Amino acid sequence: MKKLSILSFLLFAFLFSSAQNDSLKPKDKTKFFADIHTAFSHDFAGNSLPNTAFSLNTAILGYSHSFSDKVSAIIIYDVTRTTNFSYPDTIGITSYFEGSKYTAFLKMAQIQWNIHPNIEFYFGQLLNEQYLTLQDKHWERRYIATTFQEFYRFGMPADFGARVRFSPFENLRISLNALNGEGPFRYQDSESGFLFSTNIEYKPLKNIIVKAYADIQAPPSGYRENRSAVSGFLGYKTEKWIAGLEYNKVFNNSYTLLTDMSGMSFYGVHKFNESWAALARVDYMTEYHGVENEVYVLGGFEYRPIPSLGLSVNYRRNTWLNTSQVFVNAGIRF
Repeated sequence: MKKLSILSFLLFAFLFSSAQNDSLKPKDKTKFFADIHTAFSHDFAGNSLPNTAFSLNTAILGYSHSFSDKVSAIIIYDVTRTTNFSYPDTIGITSYFEGSKYTAFLKMAQIQWNIHPNIEFYFGQLLNEQYLTLQDKHWERRYIATTFQEFYRFGMPADFGARVRFSPFENLRISLNALNGEGPFRYQDSESGFLFSTNIEYKPLKNIIVKAYADIQAPPSGYRENRSAVSGFLGYKTEKWIAGLEYNKVFNNSYTLLTDMSGMSFYGVHKFNESWAALARVDYMTEYHGVENEVYVLGGFEYRPIPSLGLSVNYRRNTWLNTSQVFVNAGIRF
């Protein structure tokens, strides 16, 4: 039944494309790009290990190429910490074999085919629509901190699979996804249990966007409960203001009862001018593997001497881990 579902999913995209006879228009656009996110931190409470440190949070190297108006591809390698996560993954693992703290891994390897002006087909390793394709871009300050769901590991950042995205109207996008469900660090499990998800994005007004996401995955051997996630996001953006509000819930995170996770996040950014901005964010963790009602607060300032370079001094308080940290962050894109 699972194999039939995924085959039907892929067959639909290819059958629809056969009716499209538009010629491919050469584009031949190539682009190399990179991100570097680095930081210095100190914990006044003395509960972080290490207590004071320089760190490299992310180093991304990417390449994209457009073969025509309809076909393009992109590949991204990310150098980040993939071992000894602070927060457990979907099967409760909190520590992998300790290799380098900065391990290069394949984050994205995507083939995109614009089958129709209103339909797009994606295949390969895809960024997760749960939070990376919209919330991360809306926040615009990944070099300071990742958004709520990535920070607390409510889902994998990327996965191997296929996606069909529909745009029935200019301000509405609907995606259907079939993914391995194991994330970018592990191969598909021996039972070939897929994660199925849907994502809906709607812009009722020019400066407002609404997003809803849901997924479900059957349990592996030895577990009984399906794992599923739902989330909602409301975003507002102008030249001077950025605001975001999201609520997130994961049911049976470890494929067992009583392992639900839930929480919400609110952030706001005010740009004084092209160089200076103030930012604030509050995460409220209502439930997380037995931990309840904990708060993560971030507040500070950002300075951009040029648009591609961001510098920030910010303070962070985590009641769960009892940390009180000051950060100096730098992020550049080129």
